[in-house]
Amino acid sequence: MTDERLETGIAALDDLLGGGLIPGTLTVVLGATGIGKTQLGLQFARQGLQQEGETGIVFDMTSRGDSQNHADYARRLFSWELRAM
Repeated sequence: MTDERLETGIAALDDLLGGGLIPGTLTVVLGATGIGKTQLGLQFARQGLQQEGETGIVFDMTSRGDSQNHADYARRLFSWELRAM
């Protein structure tokens, strides 16, 4: 097992995770609407810029197109413009 960790960009969460997420593993984040799953994903993608030199990619496989709009979160949090691929 490796000691290397990828920081999430949220210091308190990284502390709870022993320094961050383990590279090469799958991390599933689930929970009720509004608890911050999208914000965590966007923050982790942004953290890649500091840690790896480039931002991450966000795959949204459940967007409903309603008020829980991921593009709006990205715009408000980081001034990002998400686009469909």
